Amino acid sequence: MSYFFLALSTTLFILNFFVMWKTVKYVFPSDKKIFFIILFLILIVLLYGYQFFNSYFVSNFSYESNRILSYIVYYYLAFVIYGSMVYFIVSIIEMIFRYKLNLNLYKPGFIIIFIILAIGTFYKHNTLLTEYEIDSGGKISAPLNIVLVSDVHLGHINGNASLIKMIDKVNSLKPDVVLIAGDLIDMYLEPVLERNMLDELKNIKSTYGSYFTLGNHDIYGSKADMLTEILRNNAETIVLRDEKMLVNNEIYIAGRDNFSKKPISEILDGKEDKPVILIQHTPDTIDEAVENKTFLQVSGHTHKGQMFPGRLFTKKMFKVDYGHEKIEDTNIIVSSGYGTWGPPIRIGSQSEIVLIKIR
Repeated sequence: MSYFFLALSTTLFILNFFVMWKTVKYVFPSDKKIFFIILFLILIVLLYGYQFFNSYFVSNFSYESNRILSYIVYYYLAFVIYGSMVYFIVSIIEMIFRYKLNLNLYKPGFIIIFIILAIGTFYKHNTLLTEYEIDSGGKISAPLNIVLVSDVHLGHINGNASLIKMIDKVNSLKPDVVLIAGDLIDMYLEPVLERNMLDELKNIKSTYGSYFTLGNHDIYGSKADMLTEILRNNAETIVLRDEKMLVNNEIYIAGRDNFSKKPISEILDGKEDKPVILIQHTPDTIDEAVENKTFLQVSGHTHKGQMFPGRLFTKKMFKVDYGHEKIEDTNIIVSSGYGTWGPPIRIGSQSEIVLIKIR
């Protein structure tokens, strides 16, 4: 894994200078080049410094300072990603039409980059309601409305206002059950506690409660136990960690920690002959869920790629990376998630809340 991140960091470093070179050389006037070179170098230092020393910034800088830095760093990261794509296309066009075009295509390309970022910001903040209807085959006595949210990524970018907006939307759907399929926090618990974000979860209204399972980002900050305790004691949220619970005496809800090695068969050991809903943050155990005849597995994690061309990779990595698919007797639902990781933009995906109607 370390080799992967080394390769990724090296590639990103090269792309930074590629975008800086093309922008400074072709977009800005000659008398402003030095200023923009310095600006790019500052942003590059911020990008790498904030990533490699993130815990230092979180511990020693205020919430507002980290929020501002996060927006600067992650929007710049998105600018580099899409800037490299746009400038590469422009370079190819110029090579093909070298002697036929007498135009500087980098200037409109520069504008296109910001249009892409604006569109991505729109899709991050405009949440899609996706509905699925599943036939229980008579296994439940009355219809059940389940609201699924995942990948909220609470922290410096996705804060109280975003969470309150999500809760209002969830409550408007009048759910019987609310499932939170991991990555509730972005990684660090400190900013979440500083702004009392978890207290907002008490405002979720449902018939049978809210159920949460840890995702990878909930675990990365090494405070999963503290997060669990706070949710259970102060946020009126049932945290399922490699365990199950019988709800309304007719359906089980089970949850497994993201990195858990505990087999689903052991988690479900001793259950009665009733349908099971499994909350599994990463959809990488679909075959195991099918083998154990799980009625429904809900997941997140993939963000549906979040930013193009991300989905080209998630579709290769997971059997189901987004949407609803039935495999034998098991329904798999993977959400694109509510929040974002890194840049607060979505290209080729959209912020999502899922309503599952079991009939």
